[in-house]
Amino acid sequence: MIEAKILEFPFLKRGGFILITEARRKQIVEMVEKEGVVNVQNLAEFFNVSIYTIRRDLTDLENKGKLKKIHGGAEKIEKTKWISTLEEGNEEAVAHKKKIAKKAAEYVEDGDTILLMGSMISLFMIPHIKDLYITVVTNSLDVAKELSSSSSIDIILIGGRVKNMKGNILGSRAMKEVYNFNFDKAFLPCAGVHHRVGITTSTIDTSDFLKAAINCSRQNIIICDYRKIGRITFSKVCDFESIHTIITDEEANSDELELISKHKIHIDTVKL
Repeated sequence: MIEAKILEFPFLKRGGFILITEARRKQIVEMVEKEGVVNVQNLAEFFNVSIYTIRRDLTDLENKGKLKKIHGGAEKIEKTKWISTLEEGNEEAVAHKKKIAKKAAEYVEDGDTILLMGSMISLFMIPHIKDLYITVVTNSLDVAKELSSSSSIDIILIGGRVKNMKGNILGSRAMKEVYNFNFDKAFLPCAGVHHRVGITTSTIDTSDFLKAAINCSRQNIIICDYRKIGRITFSKVCDFESIHTIITDEEANSDELELISKHKIHIDTVKL
């Protein structure tokens, strides 16, 4: 059972009276901030209202950006300035990323020209595409290095400033170079995919590069693990109209994926 202090108003009592809507929703937000996760059934019992009332409350609060709905309840929204460290990027959700990478590689065909941006999923794709006869354009020093051992792949490294410890080349010069190319497919990492907001990332430089890449590709494919689904991060990249496919894993929030699918976008969910 949820333990929380009722707001100090004479008409807000549990047992004989029902909290007015706005006061109840304000307290739900406080509970989520304190507990991290709340359960629909427990909230209904606590406030002496129906489950359907609580679900309406959670929907309203999610639309206002106060919390994030999950199956059976809601959870606290992460800070938008979410940037994983190099160590976290290398160590978190590795099994998920490998499965996503293998599935993403199935979208690549002989003769393709693809954009492969810097990410762990991109690196995990390389063993699955190294024998194909393709052209790979990349802004990642690591991706270019790993691809260099393949005799069948033509590699083009975007020029510009190396702007982070992950070895990704970003900035205005990199953006201008991207516009010189036309891609059959662009494999795009991101930091957030949300049914209401669209695709987001954690820095303006990465967002700007992604926008340029999307404008130059026939088919735009988001590659992201379950942690990014339902998340809203700092810088908006695009709406779903610019994206053709999202490849993620089975641990992604199913309710969120269902809402995203209503944007007529193909969602490819891999099993672990």
